[in-house]
Amino acid sequence: MAFKRILGVLAVRDGRLVKSYGYNRWRPAGGLVTALHNLDRWGTDEIVVLDISRRATVDPEVLAQIKSARVSTPLAYGGGIRRPDDLSRLMDIGCDRFVVESLLFDAPDTVHRLADLAGRQALIASLPMVSTTVGGPAIWRPSGALPFAGWRERLRMLPVSEYLVIATEAEGAEGNFPKALLDTLAGFPEGSLLWFGGLDLGSARACLARPETIGVAWGNLLHERELAVPLLRRRLGRAHLRPVRLA
Repeated sequence: MAFKRILGVLAVRDGRLVKSYGYNRWRPAGGLVTALHNLDRWGTDEIVVLDISRRATVDPEVLAQIKSARVSTPLAYGGGIRRPDDLSRLMDIGCDRFVVESLLFDAPDTVHRLADLAGRQALIASLPMVSTTVGGPAIWRPSGALPFAGWRERLRMLPVSEYLVIATEAEGAEGNFPKALLDTLAGFPEGSLLWFGGLDLGSARACLARPETIGVAWGNLLHERELAVPLLRRRLGRAHLRPVRLA
């Protein structure tokens, strides 16, 4: 039995904490260590640090800040992970789980190697979703899967435990989550989806009502409202953060 949960996403770029808007505009957001302490103190179920610099290596400056924060909340990291040695470095500073994106379609064999080291339960697949419209309703796919057909089947062959579904264009804009995206991921394993990007209370409730959902995540909101996580938890209510049985 696992519980549906609330996650905090901290975006970093070039070693600094930022507020991100659609991953193409950024504003400084204070210190990463302070933000980690806040989310730890507020009772966040899991913290995700995402390096959106698009670098091909793990940023040692960010790792040093995470290590110095010494938070007790489960911590996931994504950005620049390319090889098993990267996971070893991240585990050494206290990261519990690891978010992979470009490897999913570019180097699936490496994803298997990462799982051999850390275990399937430690890997999260990042799916920044984009839409195309050609004379009909929008068609959604992960950005890295655009050249491929059958992306759902490709993902299901990979040893990952959860999927971080990112509404890319809505990211950083509360209330703009595209609810049509929910049907695109219908049929994924029960308790495997984490939703991020443009969520408000209404869309979060819609996500949490789905059997595929295991959690919902916020980013910029956490920098703008004191005690944001306890407030979200109260407003969502226990009915929406209920237990979910995993296969």
